[in-house]
Amino acid sequence: MKLLRVIALFIFISVIAVAGYLYFNYARVTSGPLGTSSEKVRFEIEEGDTGTVILEKLASANIIKAKDIPYLKVFIRVNKVPDMKEGVFRIPQDLTASELFDLLQNPENPDIWITLREGLRKDTMAEILEEEFSKEEEGVFKADRFLTLTEDPAFIATLGLDIEGLANLEGFLYPDKYLFPKQATEEYVITVLVNTFITKTGGVYTYEDIIIASMVEREGMTNEDRPMIADIIKRRLDEGWLLQIDATLLYYYKDWKRVLTKEDLALDQQYNTYKRAGLPPTPICNPGISAINATKNPKANNYYFYMHSKNGTPYYGVTYQDHLLNISKYLR
Repeated sequence: MKLLRVIALFIFISVIAVAGYLYFNYARVTSGPLGTSSEKVRFEIEEGDTGTVILEKLASANIIKAKDIPYLKVFIRVNKVPDMKEGVFRIPQDLTASELFDLLQNPENPDIWITLREGLRKDTMAEILEEEFSKEEEGVFKADRFLTLTEDPAFIATLGLDIEGLANLEGFLYPDKYLFPKQATEEYVITVLVNTFITKTGGVYTYEDIIIASMVEREGMTNEDRPMIADIIKRRLDEGWLLQIDATLLYYYKDWKRVLTKEDLALDQQYNTYKRAGLPPTPICNPGISAINATKNPKANNYYFYMHSKNGTPYYGVTYQDHLLNISKYLR
């Protein structure tokens, strides 16, 4: 009798473990992006293709993973996804399951997916947008006009941003994955990006918040180090230290990969935080919500210096000597 109870308990625990494993994998597959690349893949559904055949073809096109097919079949049943339509599609590889199956309902989809990553400058955003829209016959978007509008005070005043006299939209063009009409104008695109910023932030921000968040975006690498870095930047600022942030200089040169020289560090220009105290005059990129939240809710610490090793691990120092020691240990 005791043996039977042990066996029954073992079976019960095994069933719970398997169910938990399956649920975890289902949630992982169906809640996040199915891939990591925003590159669009040509995909065709032919007459007579069944749901299983379509999923297998999606896997062959590297839009989904073959091992995820069983979970996507469950997703289709649970969410009563309508039959996918025959036709030709251009599909980004970083859609969620919901986004993918919505797209597969309309082979004549008049909209295009464009991904704008966190930490981009507005000039880089403009280049990406023009490149993507130019692939469509109906595309009218022009990078130059987009950039002109981002510095047009009269246009900016119509967007609902709660910053008096704002004359530059750098920092407020929210990075995300967007579905735009092929004929979208520059005004339309900017309005969508700014409205998304307002929605994501809840309308609670200051210009100083966004400037700091933009530096945190470029300087931080993870959700763990960004709040630490935000606190260091804020304390250095409050205590009158030079911020000495490389990313502000790189913004001035519009080149994130530039190797800074002694001459760069010595040049007296408004984005040189090695020479000028306080914040740069504008944000230096368009930060995501992680960097913005880190700035609003920094993690208190006693450090004044930070750096990352070649593998991205952060190291902090209280004194400049600590900082130099970290550099010698982890970067050389």
